[in-house]
Amino acid sequence: MTQQNTPHAVARRTMSGLEYMRKLVGGELEASPMARLLNIRIVDVDEGRVVVTAQPTPEFENGLHIAHGGFAATLLDTALGCAVNSVMPAGKVFTTLEMKINFTRAVTRKTGTLTCTASIVHAGSRTATAEGRIIDAEGKVYAHGTATFILFRDTTAGEGS
Repeated sequence: MTQQNTPHAVARRTMSGLEYMRKLVGGELEASPMARLLNIRIVDVDEGRVVVTAQPTPEFENGLHIAHGGFAATLLDTALGCAVNSVMPAGKVFTTLEMKINFTRAVTRKTGTLTCTASIVHAGSRTATAEGRIIDAEGKVYAHGTATFILFRDTTAGEGS
């Protein structure tokens, strides 16, 4: 199976981002390899808004038993990208161009399940921006951030960029 013909690639070429995201939430499409690796779950999606969850595990810790910042960054990048995806038409794909993250407190195993809610700020023809925050069950903020995404056509479908 070529990269262009994976179930995810085919689905994204033929359905809107919101339809695609809803199939992920409903379990009709398997989560991405990165989401499976980090146990990131998309739990809710609406047009322009997404909620994802993850739980820190020992594999994400540094030598001080604090989750590496990349864990929170990946959780944010996933949620922000999914928020953008939720407003994209069929075949419109994108990638992260830039991210700004503020870490507000340390994430440890004792933190428990984290929830990241992200919302679209702007979706134009060339770029999109989104903002999000990571909180625990009590509503304490662990990180918040924004990202800019560059949008392009799915070149694997022969449409060019």
